[in-house]
Amino acid sequence: MKKSFIMSAIALLSVFTLSMTSCSDDDDPVAESKIEFKDAEFGHHNSKTAFVGKDIHLECEIASESKITAITASLKDKDGKTVATKNYTDSKYIGVLNVKFHEHLHLSADIKEGDYRCIISVTNERGTTKTLEENIKLTMPEANAAPAIHHFEVNTPEAKAGGKITLTAHIETTAPIAEIEVEFHGEEEYPVEVEDFNGKSGKVDFKKEITVPAECTPGSYHIHLTVTDKNGKATTEGIPVFTITK
Repeated sequence: MKKSFIMSAIALLSVFTLSMTSCSDDDDPVAESKIEFKDAEFGHHNSKTAFVGKDIHLECEIASESKITAITASLKDKDGKTVATKNYTDSKYIGVLNVKFHEHLHLSADIKEGDYRCIISVTNERGTTKTLEENIKLTMPEANAAPAIHHFEVNTPEAKAGGKITLTAHIETTAPIAEIEVEFHGEEEYPVEVEDFNGKSGKVDFKKEITVPAECTPGSYHIHLTVTDKNGKATTEGIPVFTITK
């Protein structure tokens, strides 16, 4: 009888312990996993402006303590209505901890001019969501606006003086192109003229093999692309880090 009582007590204690453990596990909060942003840009050169019917340049550095599972960019009007949105699911953004986010959110031609709120939202695998927000002003593009340059890129981060590189960009211009200049800007400036696209207008896919000026000394450079139209209006975009070697 005594042995039966002891066994019953042990069984009851085990059930009680298991119950308490289960409750404790259910109540434990999931550890927070931080998400941080830095070096944000909304609009080209962080202008916080964009044109209706064009796109808005978005860029920032994202650092997460657990892997990123979702990134969304959206534009909302003053009433909170979403007028543009896109989910970014590329492998370069999903399943990573740190990434440079650089995209262009398209803005339809039926969006009205005015003040909007642009939001970049990031979620990680711990369920943490953090947003980066900025006020954006949308205006109609001028008929005689300066050329626009998008996605200016170089095929290699370094090259020798006298070597070859390939530059690409998307150019939009209402007036015909009068001049394109590529400049290697270090301690000195080394310009290269490109005449292949003179006279073209509208949407122009720029792709050009360039010879790095032989007189460039080894070091760190910026590459500038300047497009000037026949009305004398010009736009410059840059690649901030390029190395010229011996």
